[in-house]
Amino acid sequence: MARPLIAEIDLDALRHNYRLACECSPESRCVAVIKADAYGHGAVACARALEGIAPAFAVACIEEALTLREAGITAPIVLLEGIFTADELAQADELGLWMAVHSDWQVEALLGQRPSRPIPVWLKVDSGMHRLGFTPERVEAVWRRLAAAPELRL
Repeated sequence: MARPLIAEIDLDALRHNYRLACECSPESRCVAVIKADAYGHGAVACARALEGIAPAFAVACIEEALTLREAGITAPIVLLEGIFTADELAQADELGLWMAVHSDWQVEALLGQRPSRPIPVWLKVDSGMHRLGFTPERVEAVWRRLAAAPELRL
């Protein structure tokens, strides 16, 4: 028998903890990762609580980003897994999303796109888990290729 699970979040505590985490590295900017509906705590509520504090939000997929945009969240949103199909690029452009790039097909799709504005791109490096990302040996070549594209910002 499945037991119901209830998660409650104190948004004041979330803001406090976010600020505390940022203090650990004051020279850095901390992106608030709220994928998977903020790990079951409500992505929209968490984003609203952190908007104006967090410089950007991170989600796993375009559907999660769309939910935030439809709720009025205007801060930058990073797609941590990038796009899943090339046709998602038009929607990512329309929504003004940033994206991680972890595979050759994503590189090709981005280089074939003519977005309405430059797309901020994060290059994902496989640091040893062998799940997603470019090997350290390939990173520089991929970086150079993306950096040469005026429609992308790295």
